[in-house]
Amino acid sequence: MKWDFRHHLLLQIEMLRGDISHRELSERLGDNCERSLARYIAGKSYLTEREFKEIAKALRIGAHSFARAWAASLGLHVPDQDAANWMVSRAHRQFRQYSRIAGVPSRPSPIAVIRSIYADRLPRETPPLWFGAHFRVRKRENTPENRARFARAYEMLVDSVHGGLSARDIGARRGISGERARQLMVFAAYTWAGSERIDLSGKSVPFKNEAKFVKNLYDGLQFFAQQKFSELANQTQTKEPTSGRGEVP
Repeated sequence: MKWDFRHHLLLQIEMLRGDISHRELSERLGDNCERSLARYIAGKSYLTEREFKEIAKALRIGAHSFARAWAASLGLHVPDQDAANWMVSRAHRQFRQYSRIAGVPSRPSPIAVIRSIYADRLPRETPPLWFGAHFRVRKRENTPENRARFARAYEMLVDSVHGGLSARDIGARRGISGERARQLMVFAAYTWAGSERIDLSGKSVPFKNEAKFVKNLYDGLQFFAQQKFSELANQTQTKEPTSGRGEVP
């Protein structure tokens, strides 16, 4: 199974969770770590060693022991030293090999940040700006051509934020591809945000907006753990008839 690393990590988390509820585990992980773990489970980004150690801390287990348990469930033998780094590196290579969507940004796009938090501040009328006006590098001159280019991109940004249109629909209206429309809207978003001293890094976007990823995470925890527990129960039932035949218990 190509997602063995993800699935077995889910199993280990659920089995080590013990009497810690999913809600308490969520609180211990915190928004940033939970976001990263959920995106890894959803197949949208890889897991870093720092995040792995934070998960181990939330489970109240040493990162070295956690890594060895994860490796053992996969039939792997980790080195005695730096087991966490070794396992995370192996998982990263596996993610890059099989994920068709590797490279998806782990943070919301600048357009999503504006739509979520700053939509009320984004004016519908095009502000007097031009591409590069508020960037420290690659500044462009304030010319009619540059203002016109920004105005076209800004109109698309307004259509996305206030009109709720997709990049594909916006591009189709203007005879360009959806990807090109997205690029222009991103440029316009950063230019406008720079003029307003707004940080579009995505850190301020509430994590619960990605509830689908969280649902995938905990659904996965419960599903794969139940699957594993069922396998263990079947193994126990299979071994029971052998007792009483004179074997040493």
